[in-house]
Amino acid sequence: MAPAKRKAAAPRKPAGDRAASSKAVSEAVSEAAAAAAAVEAACLPQDATRLQRDQAITDILSTHIAGSGFSGASIRALERAQYLERCLWPYFLQTTSTDEQHTATPTHVLSLLVMLNAKHQQRVLDAAWRTMEGAAAGRLVDAAVDLLVNHVLPSAPLKTVAALCVGPVDGSSARSIAVHFLDACFGSLEVPGVRDACLRLVAPGLWTHVEGRRLVDAEYARQPALCRLAKHAARRTVAGKHADAETARRNCRDRDFLWLLVCDFIALLWHSDGSSNDGGSGDGDAAACAYACTFLAFLVTLTSQLATRRFVALLLRDMHVVELCMQAPWSQQTSEDARGPRRFRGLAERLHERLSFPVDDVGGQALGAEESMRRQDARLAALQLAAFEAHPGELDALVNDSGMRLADPAVLAGHLDALPLDALRDLARSVGVRTRLAWQPAHEDGGWLSAVAANIPVASGDDMAYTRAFLAAVFCRHYARAGSEEDGAGAAVLPDEQLLLSGAVAEADTSMRTLSRSAAAAPGFAEYAALPLVLPRMGLQYLTLGDYVQRSRALMQVEAAFAVHEDMKDAVRRLQPADDEGAVVFEGWARMALPLHGPLHVTEVRPPRVGERAPRLVRAELAVDLAQYAESVRREWDADVRGRDTLFLLHVVAPAAAAAETLGVAAVRVCQVEARAEDASGAGVRRLRVLLDPAQYQADVERHAAGDAYAAFNVVLRRRPQEGGVRGVLDALRAMAAVPPQLPAWLAPIFLGYGDPAQATALHVLGADMRSPAAPVAVDFGDTFVSEEHLRSSFAETHADIALDPGGGGGGAFATPCVVEFCGGGRLRVSSRKAAARGPMALQAGRANTLAFTPAQVRALLSASLPGLTLIVGPPGTGKTDVAVQAVANLYHAHAAQTTLLLTHSNQALNQLFAKIVAAGNIEPRHLLRLGHGEEDLDAAAAAARYSKAGRVESFLERRAELLQRVQLLAESLRVAGDYGYTCDSAQVLFVAHVRVRWDAYRRRHLAAEAKPSAADLVAAFPFTAFFDSLLGRPLFAADSLSAAADTAAAADHVIELATGCFGYLEDMFGELRELQPFELLPGARDRANYLLTNQARIVAMTCTHAAMNRDELLRLGFRYDNVVIEEAAQILDVETLIPLCLQGSGNSAAAERLKRLILIGDHNQLPPVVKHTAVREYGLLDQSFFARMVRLGVPYVELNRQARARPEIADLYRARYDRLGDLDARVRVGAYTRPNAGLAFTYQFVNVEDFQGQGQSEPSRHFYQNLGEAEYLVQVFQYLRLLGHPAGSIAILTTYNGQRALLNDVLKRRCRSNAAFFGCPRAIATVDQYQGQQSDIVLLSLVRTMSVGYLRDLRRLTVALSRARLGLYVFGRRCVFESCFELKDAFAGLLANGDCLELCPGERYDEPPEDGSERKVRRIKDVEDMAALVLEMVETTQLPQGDSAVPQEGMEEATDNDEMEED
Repeated sequence: MAPAKRKAAAPRKPAGDRAASSKAVSEAVSEAAAAAAAVEAACLPQDATRLQRDQAITDILSTHIAGSGFSGASIRALERAQYLERCLWPYFLQTTSTDEQHTATPTHVLSLLVMLNAKHQQRVLDAAWRTMEGAAAGRLVDAAVDLLVNHVLPSAPLKTVAALCVGPVDGSSARSIAVHFLDACFGSLEVPGVRDACLRLVAPGLWTHVEGRRLVDAEYARQPALCRLAKHAARRTVAGKHADAETARRNCRDRDFLWLLVCDFIALLWHSDGSSNDGGSGDGDAAACAYACTFLAFLVTLTSQLATRRFVALLLRDMHVVELCMQAPWSQQTSEDARGPRRFRGLAERLHERLSFPVDDVGGQALGAEESMRRQDARLAALQLAAFEAHPGELDALVNDSGMRLADPAVLAGHLDALPLDALRDLARSVGVRTRLAWQPAHEDGGWLSAVAANIPVASGDDMAYTRAFLAAVFCRHYARAGSEEDGAGAAVLPDEQLLLSGAVAEADTSMRTLSRSAAAAPGFAEYAALPLVLPRMGLQYLTLGDYVQRSRALMQVEAAFAVHEDMKDAVRRLQPADDEGAVVFEGWARMALPLHGPLHVTEVRPPRVGERAPRLVRAELAVDLAQYAESVRREWDADVRGRDTLFLLHVVAPAAAAAETLGVAAVRVCQVEARAEDASGAGVRRLRVLLDPAQYQADVERHAAGDAYAAFNVVLRRRPQEGGVRGVLDALRAMAAVPPQLPAWLAPIFLGYGDPAQATALHVLGADMRSPAAPVAVDFGDTFVSEEHLRSSFAETHADIALDPGGGGGGAFATPCVVEFCGGGRLRVSSRKAAARGPMALQAGRANTLAFTPAQVRALLSASLPGLTLIVGPPGTGKTDVAVQAVANLYHAHAAQTTLLLTHSNQALNQLFAKIVAAGNIEPRHLLRLGHGEEDLDAAAAAARYSKAGRVESFLERRAELLQRVQLLAESLRVAGDYGYTCDSAQVLFVAHVRVRWDAYRRRHLAAEAKPSAADLVAAFPFTAFFDSLLGRPLFAADSLSAAADTAAAADHVIELATGCFGYLEDMFGELRELQPFELLPGARDRANYLLTNQARIVAMTCTHAAMNRDELLRLGFRYDNVVIEEAAQILDVETLIPLCLQGSGNSAAAERLKRLILIGDHNQLPPVVKHTAVREYGLLDQSFFARMVRLGVPYVELNRQARARPEIADLYRARYDRLGDLDARVRVGAYTRPNAGLAFTYQFVNVEDFQGQGQSEPSRHFYQNLGEAEYLVQVFQYLRLLGHPAGSIAILTTYNGQRALLNDVLKRRCRSNAAFFGCPRAIATVDQYQGQQSDIVLLSLVRTMSVGYLRDLRRLTVALSRARLGLYVFGRRCVFESCFELKDAFAGLLANGDCLELCPGERYDEPPEDGSERKVRRIKDVEDMAALVLEMVETTQLPQGDSAVPQEGMEEATDNDEMEED
């Protein structure tokens, strides 16, 4: 039995779907044409009047935006016509650059916000910010605030909830658009103008609206500087000497803005009874619910960053926003169909979690469990004191009760029931709890009151004071036990069926996919899938490390749940469960899931540790029968299921008993493979010993008090080995939630996003220009410089005065190892670090560096040598791996007592880096260690040295035996009787009792004598001559080398130097044996391996996943390191970067301070880490790397600026993405780089591909995009190149979609089948994402999409796509689609410089390349059919080997089960 091959193309849609799709295409085309015409008409000449411009903008807003119901197709059409860049933004700059501030009309501002919100949802807002000047971006934020205050929000005192219309846009939609834009702005605080405008809205003036002045005064007493700041801000709201009238007005607006928004939001909450599933009784209430969700998401953003939370949190608590939300009609709905209210309730809970997060709002200090309890006790004590003073007889029970009991809401509510309403309000005022609405509606206008009277918790006729029930609820929430960072640490690692089968995970993913396809301007207008999600979001700044861990853990759990959900759905579908008289049988089979052979048995449950509830360990045993499966399946289960792998246990039920949303799965649990158990029941049965999640097991036992909770599981599911790392990350995050991690003091603030970014960087000690250190700084560059000229050229731009130290090891001449001292004032002092003499042989003859590093690379190496944070941006082909290798070598030689941890994301990248370090040959092999499963994939040279833990232990034991043989030889040469070569201990006896004694005597009598002896006397007296003669196989003191200078001082000096070096060699030999002694004392291989890791290895390499999976073990062993070097850092998740930084004692600040250097090497302009769940990626922003976040925060970095990969003209296509990226002329202007590509008229070209057989892009199944015309075109060009003699291995075929990759594989097999042996297969057929980090001489790229730009709109993906080619790049796509995209315009302007029609030179041959400038015969290819005719003509005139052998499979991967999701 074997699995069926996946077809390249998914089943075609039904005829009705195809007709609807065709209609949608035609509508999109017509909409695009209409939008383009409207934008052209709106781009008026300079002399056009303001009225004409405003009318044109209003017309587009009425027709194409509001008139279309904010449809995604309309907004995309406007984007393609560059409405924002060509019309809206230039006109905004023109209207706001005059003396009158913000004179843009409301419709103009609203149109700008609509277009920018669309860019924000498509993750290209940062590109828009770059096109805007900083001050102008700030003016736009101010314009959005003015739009809300002056044109959208009801006028004070909020006597109606009906927001005002803005032109053709209703008030609710306008309000949503503006708040969505502000939410995006507060997430972009790294933009200077945006930051300044946003922070003015969350300044100390907000506290003027806090009714509980006692709370404000307490904060002022704690932070006197805040009081002074608030007084200064208050003075600037009054016209006078501190501010003119206009400035004072704007300051008042900024002070009151957020308060007005919150008041408006509260009024909106109670306007609806929440009767409809969409959040109201009609379209207006549905829009109101959507706006409420948007506003809650905005508040969550404000309370998630310390800079914005500082003054906002107290205002929101004072106004009881959370409690009002919890009691609002939308929160009372429980129907599963009520998506809007359900999302509202989740966001309200999310806001409550943010407001109650254990952090000092003002100071930013994390509050542990003890501090949180202390503050809660203080609040309760203040409440008891107030109750005693105000109501001494009525609240004695409350006054005398314990704080632990009062933290229980039921107990506190019971005490408060004894008070009359007026007394309860007095008590609330005395402890700073607001007792009435934040504003007073105008009673003469009864519209608002009549609309909310039935719902709002306000006592009628009592000046809008809150009811007893509401105040009691506020008290209970305010005094409930505050959480701590450790809360939730005991939860299960991976999700169970409550999350996997609830539909929430898939709904969130579908929501974001729908949003990305519709590109609606703001959430909630017509499609509730566009509502904000109840997910935490990663950002630039975090409240504490605990907050960072909490957010990361929640998002990683959803990501893991989604991946498991998809695998589980596919496995259950393939197993085909059926009902057989009440029992479940499986009529199908699945490669990744097997029915259990008998029930799961829990074999051991260890008691919990003191203070914990969950067992310490839960062990179980399961069995599967592989006898009926094909050999390939048995091999996979035997090879891929290894120790520490994660398996999933499923309780699959028959379809009749399964609900539709559960996929036929009643329960899901996770387990980890411990080992394979012995089994004698049959050749096909495999028994596995597994570990269950203790926390989940404890919960299951409590839930199933009687019976075995695990007896019903009947299927075990495995996942691909490369997908198992998420379990390790989640395990590490759970442990870090229990004991918050520690970072060194120099790194912690910048990691959280605060402080001066430059202060944490390594180069700041040299000053901003590297010329002004506070004190001289010496840096050991090792063998970085290959000559004195190289050294001088490396510092020519910054240091003109470079002096060689005559007292150094080089004696005034340049020599390596090289030490450079930065003296200040542009002066450098260069000396050489002379290595100690080691006789006629070295322990290892290291090879010197021969690479002449560029000045930028030298600057990167300088930064890496200094303590602190180093960011190295390596554009494609700039040698960042070579820099990493040299940086590791420099640290190794300069700091002999330090350990360096080397990390990458993938085993492939780690092996490449590690192999280069080994090949460099300047690090002793005994100090190198490679951890993880990828060690077996090292290249032959590195693998032969066995760098894994087991291999290193074997090598050490072999080395021990070799050295002990030398010890015995030494003993015999000294005529010392005894077996001194038996153990390391006996060897030390020989060294102390005989070797050192003889050397000391020789040194006293001859080397330290007043009268210098002759060379002959020195040679005759040297006690170890016989040993070294035997070791060398020749005389140590050759007679001919001494005869020329017999009895001279030079000869004596030579002998002394040689003798001293020989004893140095003996010292090193016995010193190495001392290091090896533990390996003969430790009994087991595991103990030896652990000793090697913690005491011997100085360069330890592993992947970030391995670090996460083995975190507990590394902490237990006490693993220590001083430097961390992370390669491909921009492709590593933010949280996966943190985990390896916290391996030196969890919660141990002293151990954390040992970390001295963090060196990150990557490229944030290329693709980010892979996150499959759309919502987690697009909304939760989990795909942000720590490297990219540091760049966004403004941390200074070193950018390598000489590329040696691509032809200069190809590099020009992506050069603008980098600062001053040049070419390494010695590499890219010689050889093949100077000659044209045989058979191709240009070295790069864009080829326009129109519809083929009446069709452009197709989507045979959801998100599985294909383009048959482009696939045929690329395969025919590949055939053409092969016919000219181009090697198949020099050509790569890339695309942006997995669907197209599958189609390309299918077309290539079909077209080349008859001559497979000749054509072969390309170096790769892959997506752009999969090919990152690789290169090829010629790249053929298919862009696929013909209706929209799609994923290529991400400039990082475009950069990767354009930078894979060395000699030739040929891009196939629809010109009108990609040329019109503003973000891609620069790159495509370059691509189109050679036209859009493929031009070939069929008469040329690869083995006879044309010379540059020679005359060439060019043929223009009109379309796919013309290319096919040319290839057919060449095949008919070329003698090809015949045969029907299959096309080789390397590089032609089958499409994976997740291909329909999107590219990796």
